Amino acid sequence: MNIPSNAVPGRRTPTFTAETMPAALTKHHRTTVWAELVVLQGAVQFVNDGVRNVVVVAAGGRLAIVPDVYHHIEPSDDACFYIQFYDNHRE
Repeated sequence: MNIPSNAVPGRRTPTFTAETMPAALTKHHRTTVWAELVVLQGAVQFVNDGVRNVVVVAAGGRLAIVPDVYHHIEPSDDACFYIQFYDNHRE
């Protein structure tokens, strides 16, 4: 799944490591807008909690996060990543 072409980049988290990321990211949660997991180093497992589907995103990879889908992440010890959120679509 891809971010809709008319989505506008909005807020971005700081760059996190396994040690600096908020603990809430490892727990069952959802976004209300489109978002994108961007992995700079290591790997991050994205777990779709609804269907227990696991996608491993390696360094240099990106993964679209669909709004209202419950998920959590599991970063490798050497992971470095951020989350890009998208605002409402342009008209």
